[in-house]
Amino acid sequence: MAKMKLSESTFTLIPEGVTIFKVMEVDDSKYEDFGKLAVKLQTAKGETHTENFTLTKQNGELNEGALKAWSYFARTCLNNFQADEIDTQDIVGCYIQATVKHETYTRTKGEKAGQEATAVRLNDYTTAVGFAGNKPENEAESDSGDEDDLDDFLND
Repeated sequence: MAKMKLSESTFTLIPEGVTIFKVMEVDDSKYEDFGKLAVKLQTAKGETHTENFTLTKQNGELNEGALKAWSYFARTCLNNFQADEIDTQDIVGCYIQATVKHETYTRTKGEKAGQEATAVRLNDYTTAVGFAGNKPENEAESDSGDEDDLDDFLND
């Protein structure tokens, strides 16, 4: 028999508060058929979150609210509020700051129907510049020009 070391996998929610995320991936494989986008985000600590946008209702109509949310999210990532159209992959590598809130709800489907669960919700998006984020005006800027973001170390 072989002995294998098991990974340490303790699931924790991203803490509530203002957090900076890097857009790691945009899964648009279900966009054409179902109008769905999944944006995978990561914090400087390596915590992950997926923002889902369902742009088409079940009856095939455009989901105006989701389109507005996606448009605002994408424009904020790009820091380009005049953009009329983008390739979904344009936001990969961009940073965004958001307020993380926890929302408790009761599951309605599946094996765990009736059980209480907590979801992470992001709102109040703002543009961020790397994991250092948007520094307050009174904080000194680095003149070195060597700004190594923590994300460079996470992807090695």
